[in-house]
Amino acid sequence: MRISFALKRSQLLVTAALATSLACSGKSEQMVPVSAQGDQRLMAMGRNALERKHWVEARGYLQQLLDAYPRSQLAGDARLGIADSYFNQKGRSNLILAIADYRDFLTFFPNHPRADYAQYQIGYGHYRQIQSPDRDQEPTELAVEEFEKLVQLYRNSRYAEEGRVLLEECYETLAESEFRIGLFYFEIRKHCRASIPRFQRVIDNFPTFSKMDEVHFRIGSAYDSCRQPEEALPHFRQIVDHFPESLYREEAQAKLSTIQVEKTDEPKKPPQ
Repeated sequence: MRISFALKRSQLLVTAALATSLACSGKSEQMVPVSAQGDQRLMAMGRNALERKHWVEARGYLQQLLDAYPRSQLAGDARLGIADSYFNQKGRSNLILAIADYRDFLTFFPNHPRADYAQYQIGYGHYRQIQSPDRDQEPTELAVEEFEKLVQLYRNSRYAEEGRVLLEECYETLAESEFRIGLFYFEIRKHCRASIPRFQRVIDNFPTFSKMDEVHFRIGSAYDSCRQPEEALPHFRQIVDHFPESLYREEAQAKLSTIQVEKTDEPKKPPQ
């Protein structure tokens, strides 16, 4: 499955991104001696560095916390802070590392109060990598998968509300991509049969697509070009009946009338 392949490829990129990040870490953070409240001090220093947007410094303090106090109650917050530092640092490699760290956080702390936030960030990390509809839609598909998981697992979360909005944007992008492929086959390649499945996928999978009237018009026209007028009829009717403001309504009505006249003029088969 395409999404599974994308996940495997992203996992390989994490390794490369981590190596790059370590090689470019730059400034060394201050080592804090282990003490009774050392984890709290490290957490405070890490958060302070995050607020100042000193991402590498923040990771240093938070990683110290995890190494020196693995059982600390702040371990979850520290892991989340490390993920945030990568997420906010420029570069696709850092974004890949952030997504991997948010996943690790959810693995180790599935019941953490901020688990919904981590799941949202995974989806948003993929969302930030989305390209135009005529480019590879792998990041869009991954964003959809993660946002759908967000709204299913954390439906009452405020992040779920934001996720639903972004999910609709992702659906629109995927629908537009599929639609453009259909148009390419129909208008450029003049291959009506190859275009029909593409248009049908948009109808089946993306019912809220903003160009649905045009999709029905194009698939109806494709069926008509393929000499399948009976298949074209319901799509032209859909435009006439449900899209009164559509720019394609008048032409759809004309095509309906033409097909119906042709049906009337067909010679009747003699009774057997």
